[in-house]
Amino acid sequence: MTADSQAEAKTLRVGLITSPHHLDPRDAQDFVSAFVVAQIYETPYAAPVGTEAPEPLLFGEPLRAESAGGEARAFSARVRDGVTFSDGTAMTADRVAESLAGSRLFCEHAEAESHGDRVLFRLKHPNARFDLALTQRYSSVVLERGGALLGTGPYLPASDSRPGRIRLVRNPAYRQKVDLDEIVFTTYPVDADGRPQGLVDALANGEIDFTSVLSREDMGTVRGMRKWLEPGSSTAILYFNTEHEALQDPRLRRALAMAVDRSAATRTTYPNPLTFTATSLLPPLMGRWQDGISHDPDRAKELLQEPGVPHPERLSLLLIYGPRPYLPNPRAVADALAEQIGALGIAVDVVQAATSEQYYSTIARGDYDMVLSGWIADTPDPADFLEAVLSPEAVPSPRRPIVVHANLARWANGAMTEALHRFRAESSTAARDEIRDLVSREVPILPIMYGPTTYVYTPRLQGFVPSPLGVPLLYRAKLD
Repeated sequence: MTADSQAEAKTLRVGLITSPHHLDPRDAQDFVSAFVVAQIYETPYAAPVGTEAPEPLLFGEPLRAESAGGEARAFSARVRDGVTFSDGTAMTADRVAESLAGSRLFCEHAEAESHGDRVLFRLKHPNARFDLALTQRYSSVVLERGGALLGTGPYLPASDSRPGRIRLVRNPAYRQKVDLDEIVFTTYPVDADGRPQGLVDALANGEIDFTSVLSREDMGTVRGMRKWLEPGSSTAILYFNTEHEALQDPRLRRALAMAVDRSAATRTTYPNPLTFTATSLLPPLMGRWQDGISHDPDRAKELLQEPGVPHPERLSLLLIYGPRPYLPNPRAVADALAEQIGALGIAVDVVQAATSEQYYSTIARGDYDMVLSGWIADTPDPADFLEAVLSPEAVPSPRRPIVVHANLARWANGAMTEALHRFRAESSTAARDEIRDLVSREVPILPIMYGPTTYVYTPRLQGFVPSPLGVPLLYRAKLD
C-alpha cells in the first residue's frame, strides 16, 4: 500500500499501554494479545453474553451430544461451509481438528478428531459448559504455512508490523463485507508514576480513535470522545505465596487479610469505593458473594500472638508492571496495602516489576511473598474464572505461562480440586458456595477491588458493539 492510498484508507487507530506478548492465539491469553488476535483468528463458537448459548461461528450448528445416556463425555459439530484461510485454503474438519490438537490448553479439556465434515470431541473431564471452551482464544483455528500462522478472520498482520505498532489489513478471503481497511495498534507506555498519560495525550491530540485500557477516572479527562462503561468483569487480587514457609500457615494469611481495609485501598483509585470494593473473588458480571473476611486489625494482632503463628519481620509484595482494568493505579493500591499490613509490625517491601518480561519470569519462579495482580474473565462462566485463580493445575512455572495459569498463591489444596471439579460438572450454587467457604477458611488470596470494562472512541466510529469481556470485534464497525 502506497503512502497516498494508505492516507485514503479507512484506518482505525487503537491505543494500547502495553504491546501484545503473542500473536499466536493459542498462547495469546493476556488481555492485550487477546484483543489483537481476536481480529485475525476465529474460534468455533462466538463468546456469548451472560448465560446465552455460544453462537456457531466456524461450525454450522450447536454441539451435539454423542454419548448414549448418562453423563455426556463426547460431542460433535459440523464445520461451516465456505470458510477459507487468508491464503484461500478451504477450512475442513481435518484442519480444525489438527489446529485444536496443536493447542496445549485446549488439549487439557478434550481431544479432537475429524469424521467427514464433523469434528468429534472426547472430553477428558466432565464439563457442563464445554461449548465455552470452544469460544476461548486458545481454541482459535489456525493453518500453519511456511512458518506463518494463517487465520479465517477479517484481518491479517501487515508485513511492516513491529513491536509497539501492529498494523492489520483486510483479509481478502474473508467471507463477509468489512468496512475498515486496516487497524493500527500503537503502544503508549505508562510514565514513571504508572499513569497512561501518553495515551491520554494521544486521544486529546486526535492521534487515536479507540482504546479499551483507560480507567474510569482517566476516561473522565478525555473530551470530545464517546465513552462506554460496562459492569466489572475483573478482580484485583492480593495473593499470598503459600509455598513460602511462613505463609504456609493459614492463621498468618488470615491475619494479613484482616489487616487490610479493602474499602480504603479502593478509595485510592475510586472516590466512591462502594461500587468497586471486592466482597469476594468473582466479579459483578458473575454475581456477588460475601467471602466473610472483614477488616479487623485488633483481631489480626491477636492472631499473630497465638502460639506457633509465624510473625515475619518483612515480606515482599510484587506489583504488576502497569495499569490493568482491575488495577488502574497499581502503585497507590500497593502502598496502601503495605501501610495497612505494616501496622501489624510486618514491613512490606513493594517490588515494582519494570517490564512485563521481568514480572512474568518472577511469577514463574515463585520468587515473591505476595503479589498484587488480578484476573479478567475470559468467558461468562464462573467455573473458568475460579479454576484460573484457584486450581492447583493453574500454578505458574517456566512451563506454564501466567497468562493462562493465575494461581499466583501457588496453593495446591485437594479439597479445592474436588470442589472445582464438582462445580465444573454440576454448575450448582452448593458447589460454588463450597469453593467460597474454602477460600474464606484457608485465605490463599484476598480480593481487593473490581474493575469495569471501559471503551473510549471517536464519534466517527459507527456500529461499534461493546463486549462485556473487553475483547470487541472491530470489523463490525464503520468509520464515518
